[in-house]
Amino acid sequence: MKKIYVLDTNILMQSPKAIFGFDDNIVAITGTTLQELDKHKNDPGERGYNTRETVRIIDDLRTKGDLRKGVELPNKGSLLIVSDMSAKCMPEEYSLNIPDNRIISTVLGLKEKRDLQVALITNDLSMRVNATLCGAEVQSYLNESIEEKVEVYEGKCEKQLSAELINDLYSFGSIETPFDDLIENEYLILKADDDPQKSALAIHRKGILYLIKDKDLRGFNNVRGRNLSQKLLIHALLAPAEQIPLVIAKGPAGTGKTMLAIACGLTDTYCGYDERRYDQVLITRTNVLSDNDLGFLPGTLEEKMDPLVAPFMDNLQQIFAGQGKDRDLEVAKQQMDYVLQKEIVQIASVGYMRGRSIANSYLIVDEAQNMTVQQALEIVSRAGMGTKVVLLGDPDQIDARYLDKRNNGLVFTADRMKDSPLCAQITFDQEESVRSPLAMEAAKKMTI
Repeated sequence: MKKIYVLDTNILMQSPKAIFGFDDNIVAITGTTLQELDKHKNDPGERGYNTRETVRIIDDLRTKGDLRKGVELPNKGSLLIVSDMSAKCMPEEYSLNIPDNRIISTVLGLKEKRDLQVALITNDLSMRVNATLCGAEVQSYLNESIEEKVEVYEGKCEKQLSAELINDLYSFGSIETPFDDLIENEYLILKADDDPQKSALAIHRKGILYLIKDKDLRGFNNVRGRNLSQKLLIHALLAPAEQIPLVIAKGPAGTGKTMLAIACGLTDTYCGYDERRYDQVLITRTNVLSDNDLGFLPGTLEEKMDPLVAPFMDNLQQIFAGQGKDRDLEVAKQQMDYVLQKEIVQIASVGYMRGRSIANSYLIVDEAQNMTVQQALEIVSRAGMGTKVVLLGDPDQIDARYLDKRNNGLVFTADRMKDSPLCAQITFDQEESVRSPLAMEAAKKMTI
């Protein structure tokens, strides 16, 4: 039996093609939703673009029939525009002066009027709660979500191997893999089953295990990994864009993801012109509060982005200053001013990536768990020839209103790209944090 799926405004503003995402069922859009879309059609950035794209799709379908009666979609479903309804069972305390309540009331009204199952599709947590309390069936939009029971791919695994094969790996630099359960660009921590003193790091590509040499795992200014996951991430970050153009690093704050990404980006950028692999390090960080409102703030884009990229600046200073007794903050400041002035390091806004084609660049996106799937697609698909894209984030620290651990751009991209030969991934554990003893102690004792 067909179902009616009523799309909330936030679904269409995140993914206009959701209209086509319900097979041969009926997709309904309320009059309130159309009015809400009209309010946001001139918004800057992705939100405005998606709103206008939704209206374009509806307008195109308008030419093919009567939207009030239902217009057939390519997937044999249909799109239906419905007027707001005042449902008999709508609780009195829910005022119809509020747009969300009018949409909920319409869902209940459709349920009363039609002999079909009706469900509200929304990613707004508050609306889910209210709609459920009013008696409506509520679902999330799952086409841009990973399955709940999908095992998280960590990008690395530990394997037992004979000492003889590990010796061969060191002697020849590569061996045919004896394992049949590996993924492309998966990293291996190899340990000899007959000699506990023998071990090796390797990466799997097309049935071959390639040795990873510790001497090659150094970023700009001799930045090195402090644990195995950091070393493996450095290897992925330093790999040429032609070999691994997409790197995804997931894990809690304090694991060094951002610092390593910047250090490795500078390795092939802040050097002699003939030695450069990339023209620039392009950095950005999702801003869940105002990515779409940057255009309304006074000042240049860089000034508006300053609070967002402060963590990048902190890491730049740490990288340029060096370690130990030779640490020099004055030299670090001079180098930071130089790379920013010469645009070796540039700042970008996630909300304004649409339409750009980025070539020969090292693109770092921090806090990528706060991106929508569409934003992630826009960024990854902006990569031109010679560009490396690095997505960093913590799936457990999501601040965006309509996103969760299953439908954000970071985890969706990681899930869909995990078997791609063009992507490498590393997942960090909390135990791999490299923060100060005080920070670690506070995290343990002060977390509620």
